[in-house]
Amino acid sequence: MKNKIYYSAILIINILIISSGFYFIQINQEINLNNYSETINTKINDTVFSVNESLSKSDQYIKTANETIENSNSAIKKLNEEKTTLEKTNYETLAELLEAKSKLKDEENKLLKSNFELSSEKEKAKRLEAELSSEKERAKRLESELKSEKEKTEYLKTSADKYDDLSSKIESQNKIINNIQTPNSDIVENTKRINNLESITSTRTWPSVISSAKTSVVRIQNSSNGKCSGFIFDISNLNHIVEPDTYYVLTNNHCFPKTASGSRIYNNIKITVDEKEVIYNATLINKYANLDIAILKFQSSKNLDLLNILSDEEYEKVKIGTEINVLGYPLGVNVLRTTKGVVSAKIYKSGIADGIRYSERGTI
Repeated sequence: MKNKIYYSAILIINILIISSGFYFIQINQEINLNNYSETINTKINDTVFSVNESLSKSDQYIKTANETIENSNSAIKKLNEEKTTLEKTNYETLAELLEAKSKLKDEENKLLKSNFELSSEKEKAKRLEAELSSEKERAKRLESELKSEKEKTEYLKTSADKYDDLSSKIESQNKIINNIQTPNSDIVENTKRINNLESITSTRTWPSVISSAKTSVVRIQNSSNGKCSGFIFDISNLNHIVEPDTYYVLTNNHCFPKTASGSRIYNNIKITVDEKEVIYNATLINKYANLDIAILKFQSSKNLDLLNILSDEEYEKVKIGTEINVLGYPLGVNVLRTTKGVVSAKIYKSGIADGIRYSERGTI
């Protein structure tokens, strides 16, 4: 019995000890759980605070972002409005530019038309000026011809008076010869004097000589503005082959100006015959610079008059001091001129002129 009580007491004590242990364990667990819960709550509260603070900041950021977006939208709207305004302005400017370009094109067309009309007027003015210049030249030519005819008339009148005077002298001389007996020598001398007087009267009929010779005198001009005179002559008896419809002109070599190198220019030679407006193209066939002679040729289907070169016999008869008349176009004048002079010197067939040997007369 005592053992049962003892064992029961021990069992009860063990149960109490175990129950107390469980109780203390439970209390400790609750205390730990409470501490853990407090720690968890604290962390949760801290986390919630942080989250709330973050949410507050996020709200602030979102608000700021919304304001920025709103400002951007306003700026974009403003830019779109400015773009629309600019496009409208560009369109209006382009329209004005196209209109101005169209007006400029019209003005350009008007200017071209005006220039064309002005050019036409200038051409007309040039033609009128050329016609006026031509008429002036003709008037000058007619005036010169009239003056020349007046001079010829006066010269003919003077020549006629001289001829009448010489005729009277000759008649008086003939009467004296018939009435006076003279020795043969005196008769011969008087006959020579009379023949000389008659030859003088015949050589002084220059108007008729000029009239017959002037158709053979030519006016010469070249590209270097050289102007001179010459005459058409018969070259057939000077050992030169005459080409068909070809005429030959004798002139001076100095008519053709020198270049800087000293050579003369013999190109683009133009010839006018008998004051006519018909101009012939001529070329050089030979020249004698030491004698100041040049030979030209040109072609013409017309029948032109030729002058003969003096023969050796005729040349010998020409004396220094013999009175001569000269025909030509001095300094390139348009009207034939004549003047008097005398033979001042002669060149004989010595083969030398100015110290330089030349071809004898009669060869070209």
